[in-house]
Amino acid sequence: MKKILRVFSSMRLALILLSLIVLACVLGGIIPQGALLHDYRNIFGETLSQVILFAGLDRVFTAWWFILLVGLLLINLFLCSLIRFPSTLKLYNEGFNLNNCLLQKKPSFELQLSSGKARDLLKQLGFKNPISQAVNGEQYLYQSRNRLGVWGSWLSHLGMLIIVVGFALGQLLHVDTSVYGVPGQTKQVQGHDLAVQIDAFEIILRDDHTVEQYIADLTIHNLKDNTSVKGQSKVNNPLQAYGMSFLQNATGWAVNVSSFRGEELLDERIVCAGESVELKAINEDYMDLALVVHALYPDMIMTPTGPKTASPYLNNPAVLFSLYYQGKLVDQNLAGIGHDIKVADYRFTLTSPQPYTLIQIVSDPTLPLVMIGGVIMLIGLFLAFYLRPQQVWVRYEEDCERVYGYTKKGADLFSDKAVMLMKEMNTTT
Repeated sequence: MKKILRVFSSMRLALILLSLIVLACVLGGIIPQGALLHDYRNIFGETLSQVILFAGLDRVFTAWWFILLVGLLLINLFLCSLIRFPSTLKLYNEGFNLNNCLLQKKPSFELQLSSGKARDLLKQLGFKNPISQAVNGEQYLYQSRNRLGVWGSWLSHLGMLIIVVGFALGQLLHVDTSVYGVPGQTKQVQGHDLAVQIDAFEIILRDDHTVEQYIADLTIHNLKDNTSVKGQSKVNNPLQAYGMSFLQNATGWAVNVSSFRGEELLDERIVCAGESVELKAINEDYMDLALVVHALYPDMIMTPTGPKTASPYLNNPAVLFSLYYQGKLVDQNLAGIGHDIKVADYRFTLTSPQPYTLIQIVSDPTLPLVMIGGVIMLIGLFLAFYLRPQQVWVRYEEDCERVYGYTKKGADLFSDKAVMLMKEMNTTT
């Protein structure tokens, strides 16, 4: 059991696990996540795409092996923190004393000074209040400093443990979804008792037609307790409500599509770019007609490479569409606003073009936990690298004073500083 604990709490295992997790994160950043098979074939080829799917590299952060690596790292960090706490506490409370220093076989430095000079050297080294102590009939001066530095490594492990736990919980508890629509519409947030009512949407343009700001006036309804929160969502300034952030993420164009058979109105709805209107044949399960709205050009002009928009204003709006009959493409063209798209007895009429807003809804309840872990880890790193525990003691002899120093980390720097200060004192004298 002790051998197993040593393996799972070793620094070597922690470094190996961290290296593998970093490598997995790099691969997850390079390889598109959650794409379709043909997308991977187009990018990586047949063989490599099969390897990516087999190894779960298309969904790195939810793959079983990634969860296993994170779990092993959690165990390692937990054991490191648990096992090393008693020894670190004992070292902090009992490890800094003169008796332990006298047992040091090899101090960091040993200097001989003339009588009366030792206190001045200690003061310049940062030890301003040494204490006189007697051991075995001999008189000594002793002082330690930066004892908190012994907690550096332990706090770094604890902070990393909290960060990894927060990351793991965040993957389970975080929310990242979206709704889109035009003013007047209310869209329910999938999987939650919330609905987003779009009250208004404004696009503020500069003189050169570039966008200065998107502003969405929203009302967030809590369907569970019948409460609501009103506010604005702007770019880089989300609306906060019910523990979630409602971000103004994107925009596009929508158009009202009325579907007719003869003079009979079959359907009327607002269709955003990328959506479709489907009309099913009577008493049949298969789709009869489908109109797909690909894009809307508010100020359409024709160029050698195809339709473009000359400005963001509705001067000459036109819609690029595709029409399918029984799943087969029968027409793809441009249609102006107010014009009919006809096929047999059916027709579609496009009216009222307007911009829609896409609101991204995010929530990460573990973010404060991760931030706390980050602060603890930074404190630990500061203590480990900048607050190194040091001890000095002075032994009085008949014609001189011997100054000793000891530190576990940075012994050479500690020794060089003491030697330099001693030379400066001798030069001054």
